[in-house]
Amino acid sequence: MLPYEGLSARQFWKTGVQPFASDTIQEIYSPKWPIDGLRIATAGSCFAQEIAKAMRARKYNVLDVEPRPPGILDKLANEYGYGLYSARHGNIYTARHLLQLTQEALGILEISPRLYVLEKKGRHFDAFRPTVEPKGLPSAEEVVEQRYDHLSRFRSLLSQCDLFIFTLGLTEAWFHKHADIVYQIAPSRTSGTYDPDQNEFRNLRFSEIVSDMLAFRDLAKSVNPGMRFLLTVSPVPLVATAVPQHVLVSTVRSKSVLRAVAGELSESFDDIDYFPSFELLSTPFLGTGFFEENKRSVKRTGVEAVMKSFFAAHEGTEQKTTTGTATATKTVEEVVCEDALLEAFAPR
Repeated sequence: MLPYEGLSARQFWKTGVQPFASDTIQEIYSPKWPIDGLRIATAGSCFAQEIAKAMRARKYNVLDVEPRPPGILDKLANEYGYGLYSARHGNIYTARHLLQLTQEALGILEISPRLYVLEKKGRHFDAFRPTVEPKGLPSAEEVVEQRYDHLSRFRSLLSQCDLFIFTLGLTEAWFHKHADIVYQIAPSRTSGTYDPDQNEFRNLRFSEIVSDMLAFRDLAKSVNPGMRFLLTVSPVPLVATAVPQHVLVSTVRSKSVLRAVAGELSESFDDIDYFPSFELLSTPFLGTGFFEENKRSVKRTGVEAVMKSFFAAHEGTEQKTTTGTATATKTVEEVVCEDALLEAFAPR
């Protein structure tokens, strides 16, 4: 018998890809283990917010260790970072940021408030999650107090969850030169000022990101040995690049590295799985109709196609064709993306 005889239809381009679009493709994802009944935590870049929202809608047990105060409406709650993820950390674009947050939460790393409390027009912000208080706080002390509370809650999240879902978003990151700490985005974009003597840009490499993710895995399992991990890669292109080259080249570089990292980890460890949301939306082979005219914003129908594949695999249901029946075509709403602020620098 020849090596390719008897393989499944999904293993051949002609039968696995050619007849399908992103919302009709069959068996693109084979979960390593069921997630039913698991206590789930979600984190990552903007697209990860959609995963949490879809899982909650399907009544999965998505944890929320920093719930909104009573009486706050959805839109205002989102603006203040409530309900976007399992903890109120805002978007975590890089693996280094996830590792740093975990090290802080577990008491391994202590960062001086002078390195993260930013001031703008008399208001104070947390540089690691600057938009969770969009108007800032009255004092630096309140920022520090809020941060300690957040770290305590994130530590409890790690101890509670059975499955940690993380969406890898970016390789480009901004660091404090001397303290070697990573910020969420360039500090000047939300609060504070950019200081070239203090801040530096780095484009993280494959080996660094793998190392960061493995260090995070080890720390998480040190407090919760049974924890599993599900990785995705955000399909959303970069708004801008700090590398002196075309943003398209930087986007492909970043997403390729992140996809390779996810593949390396999922192929190496039984407790790490990968879901191909990136492939469903960002490869031309399945159609390009799920992005807006700006070629960056994902339409609601794109999100629905991705989540349909995910739940079909986990719930054992067959993926059904919906072409021509979808009515929701607008862009994803209520997704908070700090990196979108960089668009303000684009030439007019």
